[in-house]
Amino acid sequence: MTVGQTEKDGKNNKVKILIAVLLLVTAVAIGVTVWALFFRSTTPVLSPDYAPVEEEVNAETIEAETEEKMEADEGGGAVSMSYQKTVTISLADQTASLMFQNPSKSVNDMVLQLIIVGADGTETVIAQSGTLHPGKQVEKLELIDGAATLSAGTYSGKFNVLYYDPDTGERAIVNGSIEGIEITVTE
Repeated sequence: MTVGQTEKDGKNNKVKILIAVLLLVTAVAIGVTVWALFFRSTTPVLSPDYAPVEEEVNAETIEAETEEKMEADEGGGAVSMSYQKTVTISLADQTASLMFQNPSKSVNDMVLQLIIVGADGTETVIAQSGTLHPGKQVEKLELIDGAATLSAGTYSGKFNVLYYDPDTGERAIVNGSIEGIEITVTE
């Protein structure tokens, strides 16, 4: 063997190693993509810029309410809400039982998100309403996919309340967060 032959063999080995590394990286990338597409929850958690077109399917009219609209400056908004700080989740029915109202005196539409707050501060949206117009209330929300991983027990939670202009559907700059919600999960 000559010196030239040894150098050529060394370059061939480096090329083979480089190809092997590139094939390994490609295989890992394909594996991650397959995992992301098929094994992760793909349910979107909305925080939309525009109100959902669909009104909340479980929304009901608030009975015996004839309040006058709140005053709001041009381009502004005024909201009122009534709610209870306890929520019960039925894993069997995949629903959350709660009480949340957007009284008729409000001038904005709302979207309600129910969130579990972990001990480490992580937040997981487990239910989200459709649009709640003024004068509507909701007492039941369907759980989103992925909420089935909950187990029976009591959790800390919060409501995120997203406000929308009823004419344009555009999201308001200011939104609300109601902390200290007690969430009880039952089988």
